[in-house]
Amino acid sequence: MAAQETDVLIVGGGPTGVTLALELAVHGISFRVVDKELQRSDKSRALGVQPRTLELLNRHGDVRKLVSQGNLSSGTTFYLNGKKAADVDISGLAEDTAFPLILIISQCETEEFLDECLAEHGFGVERGLEAKSIVQDSEGVTVTLSNPNGAEETVRAKYVVGADGAHSSVRRAAKGLTFQGAAYPQDFILCDAHIRNSKISWDRFSLCMGKGSLAVFPLKDGTCRVVASRMGPKPEADPTLEDFQTMLSQLHPDSGELYDPTWITQFHLHHRGVNSYRDGRLFVAGDAAHIHSPAGAQGMNTGIQDSINLGWKLAKVIRGEQPDSFLDSYDRERRPIGQHLLETSDKMFTWGCSSNPFFVSFRNVVFTWVLPWFVSSRNRRANIFKFISEFGINYRDSSIVGQASGFSGPVMGGDRVPDRKIRNNGEERHFLEFLTPDTYHLVLFSGLGEAAATKDAMLEAQSKFSNSHPDKAKLHMVFDESAKTDGVSGYTDIGNRLHEDLGCSKPSYVYIRPDGYVEHIGRLSGIKGLSEWLK
Repeated sequence: MAAQETDVLIVGGGPTGVTLALELAVHGISFRVVDKELQRSDKSRALGVQPRTLELLNRHGDVRKLVSQGNLSSGTTFYLNGKKAADVDISGLAEDTAFPLILIISQCETEEFLDECLAEHGFGVERGLEAKSIVQDSEGVTVTLSNPNGAEETVRAKYVVGADGAHSSVRRAAKGLTFQGAAYPQDFILCDAHIRNSKISWDRFSLCMGKGSLAVFPLKDGTCRVVASRMGPKPEADPTLEDFQTMLSQLHPDSGELYDPTWITQFHLHHRGVNSYRDGRLFVAGDAAHIHSPAGAQGMNTGIQDSINLGWKLAKVIRGEQPDSFLDSYDRERRPIGQHLLETSDKMFTWGCSSNPFFVSFRNVVFTWVLPWFVSSRNRRANIFKFISEFGINYRDSSIVGQASGFSGPVMGGDRVPDRKIRNNGEERHFLEFLTPDTYHLVLFSGLGEAAATKDAMLEAQSKFSNSHPDKAKLHMVFDESAKTDGVSGYTDIGNRLHEDLGCSKPSYVYIRPDGYVEHIGRLSGIKGLSEWLK
């Protein structure tokens, strides 16, 4: 039987794999996404969806539907030896977004949302198919898929992406990839259960340290997750509900009584990362590329954003708009993010979950005095949240982003595009809602006050770019709130906040990639430089 051909074969149908499928679908690239499991897990698994991930998923469907199914967390409460030590409030720290808080929700609901978005394009995950053999050559990749009955089929793909987790078959098939790291020595236990007579705040999650460590995440409908690291583990014995209740009563008094558990398990954690996210025509993303502690709730989010970075690049190469070498930028942009995440989460984990009794005693004394002082500063809380929320991710060091000569501002090439409310045809909407994932976007900003460009000058600049680069990007114009734009198709910047966030007080342009990051930025007077950049 002849091999079935496709542009991209995605191995792994979790959030990372389905997100990549969505990115390819909007670009009209042929793909298949397969998963060896016959059905999705009904366990909650990853709980935190970070604000930046919500922004990016909103490009594919109304993510507010997902938000309505979970809990929005406005901060963290720290406990030391059973006493409240500090309360970290993150509300109001992020103003340039429609999604300023962390969503706490079962991975089941996140996967259901992604599946529904993919179904809108007429696609779905093909289940019960395992990649038994993956062999690449200079022209493509040949993959043998097997179903539970032993029947096999051969697939020929231009590229194969491993979104198949820590034990990735794609990574193992890549001769040039290593997965260096180690296991943490601690023993962890996890419980999802109902809770009653509780005084916990349902808009906060709790981190508790003392003799052992404990985290409590409130879920919907009177349930919560409890994750614990024990000082004296008994790995030969399965954890019981009583084990969790004992630690909860010790480290988080008045938290309530656990009952009717839906999931109890025991596990160990690893921290590992690949030496490259690409090996020829094979790519890895998500847990196939990096696994780490759950500190900071970054894992699933990082995998989703790996896929968002890779998808549009694959599309451009497959359509012949860029050479194959353009795909090297995936590794150059995303691997430093993964490495920084491994290092940072490892430090957070060591401080929070060390099993060394001497270090634990030292940590608890230090935290008693230092923690309340540290989180009392809004600037320090904002810096922490910038990392946790993933708003701080940028690709400024990438060779495929830049800015006009002499341009300097708060946002540069490689940065996230901030979000503010704008007015369009009398309706207030968030700016990012107009940045669809299927193309580039060129946004012309009028500038503010006396320095602002006239609507005629804006229209002329728009026309020149459109004539020189037809079908290169969707064009948008954003005007000063006081500008008169009768008869002109454009947006009004409410409060001129978007101009200010982007450093566009003078007439400017912002050229935005399909993944929502700035590719090039400069003054409108130098827009010819953008044309040179695009060549």
